[in-house]
Amino acid sequence: MIPNITRGSNLAGLVRYLFGPGRKNEHRDQHLVCASGDMLDMFDLSGRPTATYEQIGRVFDRRYQRQRHEGRPCPPDRSPGGKYNPEGEDGKDRVWHCSLSIPAAHGVLSDAQWEKIVTDYLTRMGIIDGPDDETASWIAVRHGLSANGNDHVHIAVQLARDDGWINAYEDYKPAQRACRHLEKTDASLEQITRRRQLDDVPYQWSQWRRWAEWKARYDWIEEQGTPWDDLDGDERDRMIRAWDAQPSPMRRRRINHIAATTMPRMHIARLVEACAIASDTEDEFIRRVRREGLQIDPFLRKGTNTDAFQSPTQVTGYRITWRSSNGWTERCNTKDLGDGFRLKTLREHWRHGPHEDALAVLEWKAAMANMPPAIHDGAERRAENLSTHDLERMIDTAFRQAMRMRDADPDDLRGIILDGIRAFDRMRDRYGVPPSIIDVAPIRLPGTDTEGRKT
Repeated sequence: MIPNITRGSNLAGLVRYLFGPGRKNEHRDQHLVCASGDMLDMFDLSGRPTATYEQIGRVFDRRYQRQRHEGRPCPPDRSPGGKYNPEGEDGKDRVWHCSLSIPAAHGVLSDAQWEKIVTDYLTRMGIIDGPDDETASWIAVRHGLSANGNDHVHIAVQLARDDGWINAYEDYKPAQRACRHLEKTDASLEQITRRRQLDDVPYQWSQWRRWAEWKARYDWIEEQGTPWDDLDGDERDRMIRAWDAQPSPMRRRRINHIAATTMPRMHIARLVEACAIASDTEDEFIRRVRREGLQIDPFLRKGTNTDAFQSPTQVTGYRITWRSSNGWTERCNTKDLGDGFRLKTLREHWRHGPHEDALAVLEWKAAMANMPPAIHDGAERRAENLSTHDLERMIDTAFRQAMRMRDADPDDLRGIILDGIRAFDRMRDRYGVPPSIIDVAPIRLPGTDTEGRKT
């Protein structure tokens, strides 16, 4: 579990962001997971706000306002040397904000699991004295997966308590210790204690720079419609570094955040890691990688040709090729992804036997020849073997189709419904999900009768 801590003084703005669309429209199903008793009346039973963000902020600030009227420092700076608030600025950093996330490859938790984790975490941090403590104000909001696919929850705490101030300075090490304790004691987090393969993915600054420049160029042309070369060198560099100046020289805004985690190499690593974890055998891994749109080519032991290729032990590594829909091509060898992605390491977690080895050879040969998979109905196409990643892809497809139908003009609805049916058929063919309602119930499109004829 990964904590990320910030501080501020505008709870209303934070809640507005958490219940809004997000920076990349990634926020979905925004709702309260748990909160202190004094904040529950601000939300309905489904966790949606029943009051304005400003009203929520005022209720959240009541303990702070009470201490302010009593003339107590708000909040005291207990950091070494008083470096965070040396002048005693009133109300500075009184809102403690922490996001807790789990890696994308390790699945999604339920609201009940997150509630238990949040209360346990705040108790271990010394912010509350247990789930029944009503001396502090706090909320925990969840809004689906992050842009990188991580399940996470946001926690906001008012540092003013009935009995004084919570000392949240120098809290990064205690936060890490609290996460490690949770992973050891909570069964739902047990597998997260393993080192992630993504942690081993290396890259050089020059590789990031090349990717960032390409992405900035593509985004600029896509959004502005003007040539990249029309910008001078400083403007191009500013775009690449993800900063741009507002008309007012006193304000700057981030417009094109090109983080290292957006690199194609990281995207490839996330997909390969998810496929490796979900697979039981080597042939299943190859099929899962290929159905994600990646090309996987084996490295055969020196002196081994296609005719002599009879055993997966003759495969010493692999290369992944990813081609994006907007023109970027990325190729990665095993050493480019890191030790955690080596075939020798991955094979330690797969089932082996004469049957599995024979199937692995067939799938490697199919991949080398760019032919369809040798086995059409493998274990990965069974409903019980669908991974969290598979379900996320299908849910995302359904969500996008629903949004298109919601915003469509009546004249375009027929075409959008047909596109949706084709998209679901592709999903079913790719993931092998059970037959949908499309197969067992007739669908009447606008302007047709029950037989599908135009009226």
